[in-house]
Amino acid sequence: MTDTTARPVIDTEPGDQIHGWFSLSYSNYLVLHRSLMQSMPADWQERMVSCLNELRDAYSHIEQPERFKVEAAVSRDISELTEAEQTAHGVVEDWYRGETPPAGLSEADLHEWQAAHEDPDGPQYFHDGSEVSGDDQMLIPVPDPVPHYQRGRTYIKPHLNTPAA
Repeated sequence: MTDTTARPVIDTEPGDQIHGWFSLSYSNYLVLHRSLMQSMPADWQERMVSCLNELRDAYSHIEQPERFKVEAAVSRDISELTEAEQTAHGVVEDWYRGETPPAGLSEADLHEWQAAHEDPDGPQYFHDGSEVSGDDQMLIPVPDPVPHYQRGRTYIKPHLNTPAA
């Protein structure tokens, strides 16, 4: 029996303009604000909708996710996260190479134990059970600064570059 399931094929045709537009980022998606797009001039919106329809139709044979979850976020080095941010995002900071102090130490004895066992190279970081570098980036959700589209009523005046007369 032949498998007829459509599978994406990696190819270099027809050009690399989109790849170049993403530059050196590792982004796999382009997220566009509906509020900003609906605020663009009508001719721009018409061209955009035409391109989106063309893209959808060209890949209608490939299975697509039903929905996506998109959040506004900032990127931060794991080592720059506060203790509360580390806890909230599942990052564990280990200064003692996996060792834990014995139970029942006085505060003075605990400080002595920590000084004797602290890794001189700094902490190790773990996220989702895997060791990560303190220089690795983590996305921290933040409120979206662009207003909600409000059923098509939001308008944000674009700053369009118009040719000089």
